[in-house]
Amino acid sequence: MASKFATVYHIVDKRFLAETPDTQRLMIDGEKYAKSGMNPMDLVLNAVGACAAIDIVEMIKKRKLELKGYRIELEGQRFDGVPAYFTHIHAKHIFNVPGLSEKMATRFVDLGMNKYCSVASSLKADTSFEVVLEHDASEASEED
Repeated sequence: MASKFATVYHIVDKRFLAETPDTQRLMIDGEKYAKSGMNPMDLVLNAVGACAAIDIVEMIKKRKLELKGYRIELEGQRFDGVPAYFTHIHAKHIFNVPGLSEKMATRFVDLGMNKYCSVASSLKADTSFEVVLEHDASEASEED
């Protein structure tokens, strides 16, 4: 079993600095005004998208397709109580990758979101996704 480590330092009020052992740093901010970083739940939501995207980009590269553009728009529904955890996360994956068919994109996103994403697997939330192609779909390959 592998372990991960991090340290969170209190700066002032609801501001913190997160640091990994390899000295990567990120500001975490729970303040309402003059924020200096994302709040913890925003980080979780973004981490789900980035976690899936890392593997999806690798799958696209293995197909030798040109990645002209790719973004994930995320929406998280939270429990109306304490703790206010995510109950559902929906990710809209938007691709501009000539040669990428909707079928292939859907397969890649399904694998990235539901099989490989450790962040999503660590949450109580259900996840769903959709795929949007910004390139001309008629140029896409139907290979699996």
